[in-house]
Amino acid sequence: MKWYFSFLLWGGLLAHVASWTTDDYEIFRLRDELAAFEGKDVTFYEFLGVKTNAPHEEIIKAHRRKSKQLHPDKVKQAFIASRAKPPPKKRDQKVKKPGVHVSKAPSEKEIREIVNKANDRYARLGVIAEILKGSGRERYDYFLAHGFPKWKGSGYYYNRFKPGLGTVLCGLFVLVGGLAHYVAMHLGWKRQKSFVETYIRHARRAAWGDDSAIGAIPGIDGVAANPYPATSQDDGATTLNRRQKRLQEKESRKEKESGRLKGSKKSIESTQAKTDSAVRSRARKRVQAENGKLLIIDSAGNVFLEEENENGEKEEYLLDPDEIPKPTIQQTL
Repeated sequence: MKWYFSFLLWGGLLAHVASWTTDDYEIFRLRDELAAFEGKDVTFYEFLGVKTNAPHEEIIKAHRRKSKQLHPDKVKQAFIASRAKPPPKKRDQKVKKPGVHVSKAPSEKEIREIVNKANDRYARLGVIAEILKGSGRERYDYFLAHGFPKWKGSGYYYNRFKPGLGTVLCGLFVLVGGLAHYVAMHLGWKRQKSFVETYIRHARRAAWGDDSAIGAIPGIDGVAANPYPATSQDDGATTLNRRQKRLQEKESRKEKESGRLKGSKKSIESTQAKTDSAVRSRARKRVQAENGKLLIIDSAGNVFLEEENENGEKEEYLLDPDEIPKPTIQQTL
C-alpha cells in the first residue's frame, strides 16, 4: 500500500511541475538574479521603485526613470568621473604637502567589468518592467502572495545552468558505469550463491540420498532409530565400552572405600561425554565433490568444506549461502 501512495505523491508532484509555463520559469530566473545581485528579499516592485499596488501608468513612468539611471553609458561615465575626482577628505586626515595630485584613471579591464554589469542590470530592468506592465504581473503577484516553490523542475535548472557536453558525458559515464558495476556485482552474487547451493544439494544427495537430509534423521522413512550401525568398528567400540565400564566399576569401588564418590561421578560423566562424541562423529559422512574438494555432511544437513591451513591442519568451514553478503549501491560509489 505504501508504494501506491508514493506513486500518487510523485505523480501529483510531476503534474504540478509540468504545469509551470515558460513565463513562470522567467519569473523564477529573475527572482534568483535579484536575490543574488540586488538583495535577498528585493521584489520586482522594489527594484523598479514603486509600490505593490501601483497602477499601470506609474509603472511606465518608474521604468523610464530607472532606465536613465541604469543606462550602461551613464554608468560608465559616472564610474570614470568618480575615479578622476580626488577622494573626500576626512576630519582626522592629515593635510598633504602642496603640489599636484593626479588620481589614477581606471583600467580598460575595470571599465569593461562595470559596463558588463550595467548591461546585465539594464536588461534585467527591462524584462521586469515588461512583466509588471503585462499579463505576467498577475502570475508574479500570485507567487509573491503564496510563496515561490522550492523545487522548480529539472528543466528550469537545466536551462539555468546549461551544462556543457563534457559535463553531460561525465554524468552519463558515472551513472551508466555505476549502474553497470552494480548489475555485475549482483550477477556475481547470484552466481556465487547458486554455486554454494549446488554444492550443498550434491553433498546431501550423495550422503543421505536426498537434498533435505531427512534421511539422516533416525526413525523417519523407515530408518532405524539405533544410532549404532552394525559394523566391525562398532564391535570394537562395544568391547572398548565394556572395558571402560569394568574399569569404572573398579574405580568406583576403590573410591567408595576411600570415601571419594564425587570423583567417581566426574569420571562417569567424562566417559559419557566421550561416548556421545563418538556417536556424533558416526553421524557425519564425507563426500568428494566434482572438483575434488572434500565435503562433510552431518545428520542435521549442515555441509562443511574441509581444507588444510598453512600449518597443514585440517579445518572445516560451514557452507551457508545466506552468509554471502549481498551487494549494495554504496559499494559502487
